[in-house]
Amino acid sequence: MPRRLVIVAAAGALIAPLVSGCVTYRETQPAHAATELLLTSHAAEIAADKLATALSARSPVFLDVSHFKGDSADYAIGAIDAAFMRHGMTLAPDKKSSKVTVELRLGALSIDQKDVVFGLPAETLPIPGTITAFPIPEISFYSSNRRIGVAEFSAFAYDSASGAPIAFAGPVSGERRLVQKRYLTFITRGKRLEAPHDAPPTQP
Repeated sequence: MPRRLVIVAAAGALIAPLVSGCVTYRETQPAHAATELLLTSHAAEIAADKLATALSARSPVFLDVSHFKGDSADYAIGAIDAAFMRHGMTLAPDKKSSKVTVELRLGALSIDQKDVVFGLPAETLPIPGTITAFPIPEISFYSSNRRIGVAEFSAFAYDSASGAPIAFAGPVSGERRLVQKRYLTFITRGKRLEAPHDAPPTQP
């Protein structure tokens, strides 16, 4: 076999596994990963229970959420509603039909992350003129991926008729953590995803 053909064949043998492992980028990926959403929602459940514990009030209670805004705020409001009802309070549909108004505020509802790699982190090598890339896996002696979902709420209660202050609560916070460690690239310890039923109603 001519030397040129040998070189071409060898190059083809090296490139073939890389081509079969190409990654196609999609523009329809959701803005938030499942891990992030699970961690923040579980943190919201914990903070909501703390808030309801700290701010018991006479029923019926109207929850004013006009200043409670941010990513995943709707889920957090639902968690607070459920927490107040678990603590024996009845929720009023509006301020006029309530005895106490509780104004809610959202301090934080997001995720912190910290990645440590002793070695070469995972990368992708884009192919010019295409939407594909060669994946380059992590090659490391040790690496860790830490994700912390954080929720922080505060509130104050006042008499719905007179506006007189009754109680102040917060800020109260909740956290959920996931840590995954990898040794010699392939040996992995720790969770990658957290199942919804793993979150307790109160801070452990």
